[in-house]
Amino acid sequence: MTSKHAGFTLLELIVAVAVFAVVSVMAYSGLDLMLRSRAQLETIAERQREIELAVLRVERDLRQALARPVRGAYGEDLRAFVGSEAAAQWTTLDLAASTDGVHAQPERVSYAVLDHALWRSSDQVLDSSPRETADRRRLLEDVVRIRWRFVSGPRQSLDQWPPRTGITAPELMPRAVEFRIELADVGEISRLIELPESAR
Repeated sequence: MTSKHAGFTLLELIVAVAVFAVVSVMAYSGLDLMLRSRAQLETIAERQREIELAVLRVERDLRQALARPVRGAYGEDLRAFVGSEAAAQWTTLDLAASTDGVHAQPERVSYAVLDHALWRSSDQVLDSSPRETADRRRLLEDVVRIRWRFVSGPRQSLDQWPPRTGITAPELMPRAVEFRIELADVGEISRLIELPESAR
């Protein structure tokens, strides 16, 4: 005569535990994969956001360029726009906050790649002195190089500004500027920005 309340056998318990363990491992593997995929997507999105902000920063400074020469730290005259293939600096108009609110503030900006990063230097003291007043900020990491080209007219693209010959007025600027940022992980990003109108 058998009991109506017979329990699980040892073999049934072992099989049940093994099945539960397999299901748990599969569930954990799926969850781990999902979490790693999410973290990877967030990293990619954050990198894309940093790239977009850096490119927009350069674009905005170019679109706000001013035909305003300045004096250097030791009294030397600096043109409104100066550039080579690897670096550039110019006078621009930026927004600054004060107790009176937000207002337009001219400043001198420069861009260059140092230690595999794109740096922006800005100085609100246009006619500077030997005292260091510039604010330097790292905009973007993993930058291989930045290359500049300066458009002076139709089909006239130069690797430096001012040109070696033909332009003497310090306030004259290029008609447009092209910059190419080469990134180690993304490749090359290029933009061609027309500068504000100025006497040429």
